[in-house]
Amino acid sequence: MNTFSSLYNLLFDQKTFFAENVPKGLKIPFLITAVYAAVSALASIPLLGDATALVPAELSGVVIGSGIVSAVIMTFVTWVFVSAMFFACLKFIGYAECSFKEILAVCSYVSVILIISAVLTTLVWFIGTAPAILLLALQGVFLLWSIPVWYFGFASVCDIPAKKLRVCVAVPVIVMALFSLMSLIGA
Repeated sequence: MNTFSSLYNLLFDQKTFFAENVPKGLKIPFLITAVYAAVSALASIPLLGDATALVPAELSGVVIGSGIVSAVIMTFVTWVFVSAMFFACLKFIGYAECSFKEILAVCSYVSVILIISAVLTTLVWFIGTAPAILLLALQGVFLLWSIPVWYFGFASVCDIPAKKLRVCVAVPVIVMALFSLMSLIGA
């Protein structure tokens, strides 16, 4: 299967994607996450530019540099944390037979959707300051778009009944949605 049709299936026909591409190893998942980390770091530059106005001019490079490094590191930390959250649910709620490495691989495929999210969010910021509720709605759309990737990805690597799998995907998704909502309220 060629790359374009695989990408199309990952974005719009996740069941077919994971039926044809059961995750093996972490080479491709790491690469996908690294690309997302780079896009995320580049997308943070306009926001970091605004932050440099608050510090002396000689420190602006330090602010931008540390912000970019932080964005890359946090991308990988978030990948591991979200994978661990799903892994815990799959093991403790679903009693699934799978390894953390397999769950880590599946969770990395969501980074393709997050790349699209980062690009769109950056474009929104270039247009003007978006209301927080609009950004929250945009996050919600991309979170909902990620659910089939997790569901069919976990189904391809775990031996778990569909009902338990739905619960194992729903719990972390609800936690992520609440975290986003609480971040908006706190801002």
